[in-house]
Amino acid sequence: MTRFSRFSQKAILLLFGAFFASTLSFSQTFELKPLEDYSGIGGKQLGHDHDEKCGHGIIEKMMEKDLGYFGTRDFLENWMEAEIEKRRSQPQILSRTQNEVRKIPVVVHVIHRGEEIGQGTNIPLSQIEAQIRILNEDFRRQNSDTLLTPEMFQPVAADSHIEFVLAKRDANGIPTNGIVRTQGPKNSYSPDDAILIGQTSQWDPEIYMNVWVVPLDQPFIGYASFPISDLPGLNFSPTSATADGVTIDYRFFGSGGSAISASRGRTATHEVGHFLGLRHIWGDGGCDVDDFVEDTPRQDNSNNSCTEGVSRFSCGSDDMIQNYMDYTPDACMNLFTLGQVERFNVILENSPRRVNLVNNFATEEPDLADFDLSLTRLISPGDFACNATVMPAIEVTNAGNETLTSAEIELRRNNAVLESKSFSFELETGQSQILEFQNFELLESQNEVEFRLISINNREDQNPDNNRLNSNPQLQEEVNLPVSITGNDLPDSWINENPDGGFGWEPITQTVSGESQDLFYIRHFEYEAQGELDFLISPVIDLTKYPNAQLVFEMAHSTYDQAGFQDALFVSISDDCGNTFDLPTARYQKSGQSLSTVSPSLEEFFPTNNSQFRTELVNLSDFASLGKVRISIITQNSYGNNIFLKNIRILDREEFNYELTLDELIVPSPISDGRYTSESLRVTNTGNLPITSLVLSKITNNGSEASFLATGGSVNPGETFTLNGTNTTREGKNRIDYRIILPNFDQNPGSESSLTRYIIENEEEVAVPWRQNFNPSASLGPWTSLNPESDSRAWEVISLSGSSSPNNALELRQMESDESYWLGSPIFDLSNEIQASLFFDIAAGQVSPETRLRLLASQDAGDNYEEIYRLNGAKISTVNAGAANPNNPEDFNRNYINLTDFTGDQFSEVRVAFVIDQGDVDNDPIYVDNLELFLSADPDPVIPGDGMALIYPNPATDYFNVAFNLPSYQEVNIQIISSTGAIVHEVNYPATLNQTYTFSRDIFKPGLYIVKITSLTLTETQRVILR
Repeated sequence: MTRFSRFSQKAILLLFGAFFASTLSFSQTFELKPLEDYSGIGGKQLGHDHDEKCGHGIIEKMMEKDLGYFGTRDFLENWMEAEIEKRRSQPQILSRTQNEVRKIPVVVHVIHRGEEIGQGTNIPLSQIEAQIRILNEDFRRQNSDTLLTPEMFQPVAADSHIEFVLAKRDANGIPTNGIVRTQGPKNSYSPDDAILIGQTSQWDPEIYMNVWVVPLDQPFIGYASFPISDLPGLNFSPTSATADGVTIDYRFFGSGGSAISASRGRTATHEVGHFLGLRHIWGDGGCDVDDFVEDTPRQDNSNNSCTEGVSRFSCGSDDMIQNYMDYTPDACMNLFTLGQVERFNVILENSPRRVNLVNNFATEEPDLADFDLSLTRLISPGDFACNATVMPAIEVTNAGNETLTSAEIELRRNNAVLESKSFSFELETGQSQILEFQNFELLESQNEVEFRLISINNREDQNPDNNRLNSNPQLQEEVNLPVSITGNDLPDSWINENPDGGFGWEPITQTVSGESQDLFYIRHFEYEAQGELDFLISPVIDLTKYPNAQLVFEMAHSTYDQAGFQDALFVSISDDCGNTFDLPTARYQKSGQSLSTVSPSLEEFFPTNNSQFRTELVNLSDFASLGKVRISIITQNSYGNNIFLKNIRILDREEFNYELTLDELIVPSPISDGRYTSESLRVTNTGNLPITSLVLSKITNNGSEASFLATGGSVNPGETFTLNGTNTTREGKNRIDYRIILPNFDQNPGSESSLTRYIIENEEEVAVPWRQNFNPSASLGPWTSLNPESDSRAWEVISLSGSSSPNNALELRQMESDESYWLGSPIFDLSNEIQASLFFDIAAGQVSPETRLRLLASQDAGDNYEEIYRLNGAKISTVNAGAANPNNPEDFNRNYINLTDFTGDQFSEVRVAFVIDQGDVDNDPIYVDNLELFLSADPDPVIPGDGMALIYPNPATDYFNVAFNLPSYQEVNIQIISSTGAIVHEVNYPATLNQTYTFSRDIFKPGLYIVKITSLTLTETQRVILR
């Protein structure tokens, strides 16, 4: 079979709203991209950017590129055109279909999240009934807004004579309301989950139009499978039967209930149009592209607006924006055309699956026998038995009109009656009940088990076709752990199940890394039957003996590099000895990117290197209470590419694990000006297996969660690496929540790692020099205080006693050992300075030996810091016993830090931060006060009294200094006057606070001078003697 057959295998129409895309990057060998770009994990989409509401055009372009002629619209349209001409040449057919009402049975599958009926995703009956009504009105042109069809289009507006009815019978002929409610395995779904949705709930698509109402991932709001032709020689399968139908987001289904206010149910009208063979009215192209319908005018693009009197003109004519196959909002859609109805007719009369939908038995009320008990399900024994003792049970359903109150049923083994049992019950039509029989022992030889209905209500059952159930149970071997498959020779205790008789698991010997290796593989590259399952089933394992057992195998796979052909691999646990495996709830579910171990390819995949295999783990501890179980490795074919397995073993305990630990947020730092463009995380592989991929999710400031898939080079156990992502923070305080899940796509619980950090972006600046004693008010500003780990209490301003004027200090108490407490300065400029130093007072009682006080300095406003000062443990303490008293000046120590290394041209954006970390909850409080920056590096500076100036040395020989200690920045005027009264030198110094100005002896003669100092708060005259 040629590769073009992929066209019909995945012709799914996608309808969606706005699309979001962004990119991030891993440091060095890793790449980080939005998770939505990948199938098989979390939220998913087609893997390329677009802004269309419906994906039909995208899929068609893919088909044209990859599949040649059979991928073009001509392939279907040539057939469609021929069929239309044939119908037109046979008036009797045309007349019949023009007048006949064709009813299609619908089953609405409500896949919900567990809400009560009528709430959220479990939509109410009224919403379902509204959608069926809307479909019928739209397809029969009985919609109330037909008057809004423009006059020019009235002649071609058509009644399709198609009606939709909620199915009235199930496949067994039993009455139904056509609605199935099922709690789904996920919280939301994408078109890549079409098979999973169908497996969760589906009725025979040959009989019913399946409509799934689900919570869809943004931006999707619906999609539908597309019909195919029945051209001779078209011998490949259409879209997988499991995915055949229409899927609508619950918020756009019908009206009322959980639907959004703007929904008038026409998302379903549009999608059912695709289901029955219609293309978009503008042909997914410009004026040169057609929708292959004669009476729809060509138009250059879709219409997305709906206002009073709206019209659109393109391609030389008025656009039919009111057509259901445009993108017009619901309120402005109102017609199908005669030409579109012709396409409906061709599809319903010829297309596989669609042809059987019309007016079948499911559209009619069932014609039931009066007395009919159906043996509907054999619960036990199945064909596989884990215990010799069987507990027989079956399910029966009243398939007749009359109430059933009793039945006599025989249980036979090898045609010998084991038990004939009478049951009493009360079953109305359609009601079911489970019936149990006495236990019996299986024979070592053959066991042909039959349940046979003898009578009901003491009379003969009127429908013998559903009166028997059969099984042939075989006692399965139980094994002790550990157990493994040597090479590719499958032991007798394992089962290779191939239900459809097509390709299944096969042994193969392959040269890998230069060595001959025995593998198992399945040839999905050649396997045309999409959706088919194949099973490798383990022997029986008693998990009560091995409560921490672990399945381990190595797997290699390259996805086929085209959307829609992503195979799936499951590991499912059976608690009924392997008779059933539940795929929707399987612990291990991988497809697409999560399954692939190498880059996607259009070529058939065969592994050549051991690095192409990935170790897969399934921990079984959660299933220990089930007792005896069987494990199955299951593939689901999507006609993609080959899957290889080796070294399959079931261990008696968990020996292997994937685990990553989010160590720390490296960038941004806790306090910065926000200039960084990327965020950096330090991550360590704390498991015992190499890791090449992970999923990172991130929430900034309690916003929406963004998830990213990271892939790259192998990170071995114990190694640390860095993740880099785009900055998403803003001015002020920010919260960032990070979470790493699915290391190497491992789906076992316990491998998640999370990290929450708080950061502050602050661009405030302060002039130099500066002083901060926190006295003017209780506010820290322009300084900032932060506990980055949990945003709990950090440095706070407290009021000190014993002073008539405000006298404050900073206090830090209640320190946690694994958290840090930051006090950050504003930004200051030292680019014009040659020296600088920082002084601060600290008072502390008893702290743990591990407690650290560090001073960090940054030359880029906090983007990067380096440690320039540290005190540990007892060196922080300033009193010998007990807690320090912040009201006692003697409990404070003065500390000096030389900042000269941060002066000069490149240091225009300096910031310092005091950090306490590795503390203890029993630490006494720590106090900080009187922080002061000097533009000198003197560890013992001369400091005048408050508000004063001081000249030293005096007398002076080579130079003299004038030191200031002003309460605020002031401009200072200094005059030096000789003994004769002449002003020999005068200078102004702006922004003077605590500076010391030096005057050289070289410009003055020896003698007595008067120094006159004037500022806003200071007027002072002092004498200085120069020798």
